Amino acid sequence: MSLFYVIKGKRLIFLAMDCLVITLSYLISTVIQCYYIEEKLPYFINLIYFLIYLSSFLVSFYLFQIYRIMWEYSNIEDMYRLIVSSISGFAIFIALFLCFYSDQPITIYIFPSFFVVFGAILYRIIAKDYFSRSKKMRAYNKLSTNTEINISGKRILICGAGEAGRMILDEYYCKGLGGSIIGFVDDDISKIGKILNGKMIFADTSQIDRIISKYNVNEIAIAMPSVNLDDIKRIVKDIKNNFPQTPIKTLPSFTKEFDRKPLISALSDIGIEFLLGREEFNVDSIAIEEVFCGKTILVTGAGGSIGSEISRQLLKFHINKLIVIDRAEFPIYNLINNLKDYIELLDYEPEIIFRVADVKDHKIMEHLFDEFSPNIIFHAAAHKHVPLMEDNEIEAFQNNVIGTKILLDLSVKYSVDKFVFISTDKAVNPVSIMGATKRIAELLMLHYNQEERLNTSIVRFGNVLGTHGSVIPLFCKQIENGGPVIVTHPQMKRFFMSITEASLLVINAAAYSNGGNIYLLDMGKQYEIVDIAKKLITLYGYEPLKDIKIKFSGLRPGEKLSEELYYQKEKIIKTENKKIYELNTDNKYCREIIKDLLENRIYDIIEFNSYQIRDLIKDIVPEFDESTEVS
Repeated sequence: MSLFYVIKGKRLIFLAMDCLVITLSYLISTVIQCYYIEEKLPYFINLIYFLIYLSSFLVSFYLFQIYRIMWEYSNIEDMYRLIVSSISGFAIFIALFLCFYSDQPITIYIFPSFFVVFGAILYRIIAKDYFSRSKKMRAYNKLSTNTEINISGKRILICGAGEAGRMILDEYYCKGLGGSIIGFVDDDISKIGKILNGKMIFADTSQIDRIISKYNVNEIAIAMPSVNLDDIKRIVKDIKNNFPQTPIKTLPSFTKEFDRKPLISALSDIGIEFLLGREEFNVDSIAIEEVFCGKTILVTGAGGSIGSEISRQLLKFHINKLIVIDRAEFPIYNLINNLKDYIELLDYEPEIIFRVADVKDHKIMEHLFDEFSPNIIFHAAAHKHVPLMEDNEIEAFQNNVIGTKILLDLSVKYSVDKFVFISTDKAVNPVSIMGATKRIAELLMLHYNQEERLNTSIVRFGNVLGTHGSVIPLFCKQIENGGPVIVTHPQMKRFFMSITEASLLVINAAAYSNGGNIYLLDMGKQYEIVDIAKKLITLYGYEPLKDIKIKFSGLRPGEKLSEELYYQKEKIIKTENKKIYELNTDNKYCREIIKDLLENRIYDIIEFNSYQIRDLIKDIVPEFDESTEVS
């Protein structure tokens, strides 16, 4: 990883300030010691030893990632890290000092080390206060000159007056929306009645109904990422029972891994993922930043749920340039607005290029590659709606297969470093056109890795909660309309994962890739769809089957009762992240069929009828079974 990208911008200022603090600490200390022992100043100053002294601290600060910390959002843990890194820096110097003979006493260097710790902490506290005040002032000026910004509508109550709650409040202040926060509730009795950054901590969470009613709260933000699921359920149930229309947003449990990153964007609507009780997960942020820092990254299908979240999460890792493309203009328009607000809270300013483009258009895609020379590709563009693609075989093949081939060809031509393909559990023993075309795309990834030496990787996972076309938003709409909730089959099961978890794990898997890898995300257990429907009904404060009915419609074309995540011939291998597995496959496939497809048949697809396309797919994917399970 380039040192430039680690210390550029504000980091470069902090580096310069640390050099100044260490130098001044040394000079002031030597003057004081000279005065008391009546020794001449030159005796104390040895330029070589001073440079070693200075370098020891800077190396330690770098190793402890002091220059990665967003000091405007810093906390006590960051101060502890700074103190430990300072002590380690002095220890490094001691080790080097003892390796060489010196007529100077080592005590000369002990005294200034205390000044270094004090000075480094002091100026960072001042900087934190300055950044906070300047952001608030810019936000105030923006509000004063822009009458279109309206903050009078929201009255937000934050549950949790800990570090996460404080940071969310700070971020609202920085966006000029501090007036929208009416205060806090927190279960720590010692905090009740106190003021946090100008906002009152009213009561504990058991009294949240009273606070909502008294202060006309119309939105709840639960900033308690470390609290157990049962407590979250209790708070949500209390709110939904008395204020069912009040929006509730919460921070997922993984947030503590990114507590120095903007948190407002991590707030998401309370949903079924909190009732499913998925385990906490971590990502290898160091490995990710080593790979993606300073890179130009292209994300296809960036207007979709997964593509947009991958784009947002990538911005946390100090990339140089992000190119986002989607063939639909409205999703790109929404993404522009979402990322514009998001990057205001980052500690650097990445360049983002938004393009409306179709991956099937070779000329437009080549122009993008030629203009921006991306280092890494995340290919999320695909048709994913299973029943719809059963009647649109040509479009499914063109988009999911030919679009992928075009990107792979351009990646070879423009020497792309990594190509990451977003796959699906429906590509395993597929029974649908969508799943079969995604499987063919997987085979293309393996082919280009072996034949063209392109660093490709496949990340396979199941259903993602809250995506476009997901069953969860449909269930929510049906519940809000009074029911019934329509479930296809009483025995249907699916894997589920949150959008944020899936996106971060995809990025993490891509960081591990060295070419030709197939990764599988740990989806946990499969959930019966009817049970999810019942949990959602309960979440809304209703009794399943009594207040809201559940009806069964039968399986649709291309659907399975349950999904598979890997083929029997694929063996699961653990990676550094316990939520990511690598599939050890022999990577054998019918090379002649793939070559024949690429060289002779792929561009004749437009003239095929549905039967011919299905026959072609069967030639390429022998596992493709069109027989649909009966209800």
